[in-house]
Formats: sequence, C-alpha cells, structure tokens
Amino acid sequence: MGHRHSKFPKLIHKINKATNDKIRNTECPQLNKQDDLYLDRMQVLHNVMRCISNGNFKAPVDEQLREGSAVVLDVCSGTATWLSEMASDFPQSTFIGIEKVPMYPDHKPRNIKIIQADVLEQFPFSGDKNQNSYNTFDLIYSRLNFFAFSESQWKNHLIKEYIRVLKPGGYIECVEGDLNADNPGAVTEQLGVVVEKILVQGGRSLSLFMKFNEMIESHPQMGKVTRSEVVMPIGSWGGQIGELGLAIMLHMLSGLQKGIMYHMKLNEKDLDKLWDDYKIEWANLSFGKNICMVFFNEAGFLV
Repeated sequence: MGHRHSKFPKLIHKINKATNDKIRNTECPQLNKQDDLYLDRMQVLHNVMRCISNGNFKAPVDEQLREGSAVVLDVCSGTATWLSEMASDFPQSTFIGIEKVPMYPDHKPRNIKIIQADVLEQFPFSGDKNQNSYNTFDLIYSRLNFFAFSESQWKNHLIKEYIRVLKPGGYIECVEGDLNADNPGAVTEQLGVVVEKILVQGGRSLSLFMKFNEMIESHPQMGKVTRSEVVMPIGSWGGQIGELGLAIMLHMLSGLQKGIMYHMKLNEKDLDKLWDDYKIEWANLSFGKNICMVFFNEAGFLV
C-alpha cells in the first residue's frame, strides 16, 4: 500500500498533540476521562474498530435487533459511542451500559440507559433473591477490556457475571487486541518487552488473549465459541485507518510513560527520541495489531 492522504488531519493532529502534552507532563500521566481529547480518541477508536471489523457486532442477533425484542448490555460502556450507534440503528431494541466513571453525553437515544456501577461487584440486575441467575440480556458486548482486569477477576467474577445475566441462547461478544504486532521492528519489539513487564507487574495476564476461549468453554452452560481475527494497520502505509491507528497507539502508550522511562532508564530527551523512532518504524514497516473477535452463546434456549 502506498501513502494516502488522510480525511482526518485535524483530528490526528489533535490526538498527537494530546500525546505530546501527556509525555511532557510527568505530574499527570493520564488525561482525565472527561477530557475532550480523551472523548475524541474514544470516538476515533470506535470508528477504526468498526471499519476493520466491517460492522459493530458479529454475533447472529440481527433479526432480534431489528424486531425490537433484543436487550443488549455494553460492559464498561465508556463514552457510550458503541451503544449510541447501535441504539440509533435499532431503535426498537433496548440498550444498557455499565460504567463506573460517568463520561457519557447528556443527550443520547431514548432506548439507552446508562447505569453507574462497578463491574467488579455484582452486576446491578437482580431477579428473585432466591434465584442464582437472572436471565436478562440477549447480547453482552465487551470491547478492549482484557487488560483492564486481572486474569483472576475475569475467571472468578466477570465471566460468571456475564453468564448469570445472559439469557439462555443469548450471546456474549468480546473484541480485544493482541499486544503482539505482525512483523515488528526493533524499536517496537523492545518497547513491547517493557510494556509486557509493566502489565505483568500490574497483575495483568498477557496470555488471556489466547486462552479466553478455554476459560469460557470451561463453563458447562456455555455453547460453542466462534473466534475470528483481523489486523488493524498501524502507520501511514495503511492509509487513513493506519494513521489514526498510530495516533491512538501513541496516545495509549503515553499513559505508561513513567514505567517505560523507569525500565528503559530514559530521561525526557531519550523518551522523545523513542517516540520519534517508534513513529518512523511504524510508518515505514507494513505491520499491524491483531484484533480478535470472539462470540459464544449460552447452551439451551427458553421454551
């Protein structure tokens, strides 16, 4: 692929500026989640993911959504971008989001409800207190949440909660990114080792991406797991999607700058050079990030 002119130069510049500001501000390694720049990044990320995935979901629930009989849950719904788009596309169905930190817009489609809650506690959907399960949702959607929680939190709580509130015959869809890049260059490979150390120290499991299927299938009430992968291009070789992907990657990595500087023994000048080398490498090498989409349904249907 050759270099292409991007349709989003102002937005890419805005995201890159946010990255540079974060890198130089050691007192504030992460932007406030209500910051406009964060919201812009989430919107761009949504657009990129939808484009490379060829849609907003893969689970076979189109008919239910169109008929208006579906109830959908978005776990860690964030800015509610995915929810809002789905609610607009399927106005007869019901969409619910869970988010601990309020960051969603005041104006949203009327078929959306956002619940402020901590997903590490019991999901706020309770039926009869004597029942172990409350079957509520036809589709539970989760995107880029793997590294937000530890493997133990996934195995001992989150997956169990997903299953508890899922209707028999309903679907769970998870969309996640692999930390490994296809055909990485020397800078990317070195940076990847450091990022891995930081995440492991934070209790995150890098193998979760590959063994999530097994964790799901270990539950007897769950049905077949379907897994598909696409590659998100990173860098100008990938056209406008690649340019946006690179801007997003830099913005995310800048949140780990303190750990990167510590493990690589870098000062601020060295860090600036690392980011420059990183951008050059991604611009000149044709590689990207694997994005995995898995969906699975609970065995058995209501009769």
